[in-house]
Amino acid sequence: MTEPTPQPNKRPVYMGITGINLMVMFGYTLLCGLAGEEGLIVQIFMVVIHAAVCVLVAPFARKWEWVLAGLLVLIIGVSSCFGLLELQGGLHINH
Repeated sequence: MTEPTPQPNKRPVYMGITGINLMVMFGYTLLCGLAGEEGLIVQIFMVVIHAAVCVLVAPFARKWEWVLAGLLVLIIGVSSCFGLLELQGGLHINH
């Protein structure tokens, strides 16, 4: 009798989808954060668009991990945007 060979530990697919989306979000968060106050306004729009695209891709890809990625991008992206805004001294709107 031969023993079955053990399967190597495979990383779940959702980890790749979520990880790539978070790395993309980290990239444009860094660039927008360096651009100052105007960059943070651009970042919030990019976060919302990114999260919406992730949620819209989910039914077509038939992988609900895209919804998880979209929610994480939205939660982490919005909180990092407000955190960077607070570090820069708040929002200054000139009338």
